[in-house]
Amino acid sequence: MKRTPVRTTLGVAALMAAGSLALTAPQPSEVPVSWELDLNFEHPQAIQMRLPGQERPATFWFMRYSVTNHTGADQIFVPNFTLYTDTGQVLPAGRKVPGAVFEKIKQTYNDPLLKETSAMTGKLLEGDDNAREGVAIWTDFDPDAGAFDLFVGGLSGETADVVLPKPVTLIAPDADGNPQTVTKEQVVLAKTLQLSYGIAGEAAARPRTAVKLLAKRWVMR
Repeated sequence: MKRTPVRTTLGVAALMAAGSLALTAPQPSEVPVSWELDLNFEHPQAIQMRLPGQERPATFWFMRYSVTNHTGADQIFVPNFTLYTDTGQVLPAGRKVPGAVFEKIKQTYNDPLLKETSAMTGKLLEGDDNAREGVAIWTDFDPDAGAFDLFVGGLSGETADVVLPKPVTLIAPDADGNPQTVTKEQVVLAKTLQLSYGIAGEAAARPRTAVKLLAKRWVMR
């Protein structure tokens, strides 16, 4: 049975699972070869709030951003913000984040145009007047982590097909976000913005600690 290639954020992991560590992942073009949206962002910061039924405030992390289309044509924007800690934790934006957290951030900045990342998906019209403002929110990450990477997908139309040395079976979300077992013979990697941050200090002080941007680059994943 012919298997259809599937775009997946697990592309690099799939390559490694196939047992081909020597296989080099493709690199994004130095000069854009497809449409590319402009992203402006503030560095991630923490916010605390007491949720119903909890005695202590819970900590969440968020990053405010705006995206503008200067490509000369309307584009479909499907944002994806994923946080990876140096301890191996993976946190997709929005997962297990109560809606009250977004409302508090929205009220804090008095920004009626601010949208959750899940509400940013759709056609993005060309031009400065059509820029959108969003916020990506994560639950608190591993207190032992001293650094983390943010991968921002959906900003570019550049992709690369990678044929795996042998089929790989892994767990990936279906269209509804539910885990399912799939077998892949190739993956589609997309040009993705990688932001690398460092954070120092004890876990208890994290909500008052500013993160430090260490690197910013494009990768295929």
